[in-house]
Amino acid sequence: MVTLYTTPLSANGRKVLAVAHALGLAPTVKLVNVYRGEGRTPELLAVNPSGQIPALAEGDFVLAESNAILVYLAEAHGDFALWSREPRARAAIARWLFWEAAAWQPALIPVLAAPVAQKLGLAPPEPAAVARWDDPGFQRVARLLDAHLRDRAYVAGAGDAPTLADFSVAGMMTYTRAARFPFEAFPHVAAWYARVEALDAWKATATAPWA
Repeated sequence: MVTLYTTPLSANGRKVLAVAHALGLAPTVKLVNVYRGEGRTPELLAVNPSGQIPALAEGDFVLAESNAILVYLAEAHGDFALWSREPRARAAIARWLFWEAAAWQPALIPVLAAPVAQKLGLAPPEPAAVARWDDPGFQRVARLLDAHLRDRAYVAGAGDAPTLADFSVAGMMTYTRAARFPFEAFPHVAAWYARVEALDAWKATATAPWA
């Protein structure tokens, strides 16, 4: 039995729940609100000593890092759906999992930090926080993603079906509606994310204050 320690409040937490839903899995979900200090419970620390979510436990096997969990779920429990048995297709998807962790998420964190903290009640509500969408680091990676999506429905490959790459990259997009993402400046990102938002798995994991 797979147990996920996570929360849909978190970008990384949500993408794991969404992939589990897309794969038709029914893991045991233990909601951990790390924003209220729940990441320091002995149960979670036994699974992930860093106290971060998401984390996975299956028998004596434990796993942290959201993108690693996505791959494990697809391989071990999803018959490689959203992933691939073909090496080149799998590498194309993996490329974007690595890019998400190394470039996309680091570029978005400083941009979104203030408005996200405010929405989660971790900062005073006034004055209203504004996302720094003019940040050069964000602009650089957003332009790259927008250009990549110009002739593609989804992030990896040329097909018309989503993969783990879409759920991974979409994770941080969880916050963007509330933070007024400049969709008009990145029309191909806007069209892609609209497709992601239409997926049942993404709808099923929406939660306030991001829904």
